[in-house]
Amino acid sequence: MPKKSQYKPGEHPNSRENLTYHEGRPTVYEERKKRREVLVTEAGWEGFKQAAQAAGCSASEFVERIGRGIFKVSE
Repeated sequence: MPKKSQYKPGEHPNSRENLTYHEGRPTVYEERKKRREVLVTEAGWEGFKQAAQAAGCSASEFVERIGRGIFKVSE
């Protein structure tokens, strides 16, 4: 049986958010990104990834651009 971690999610010293190389990474925007969570169906996620690929960016960057109003969403 695996040993239970003494750390909460995201608090482990080796957690991605805590690795020092992220601090030196240049930011495109005036702030660093934070991990978020979205619940979506498999079909919805695949369609979203295709839309991001068509826009020439990652899924993360696609969300960022929609949220900042760089990409407009319409029906």
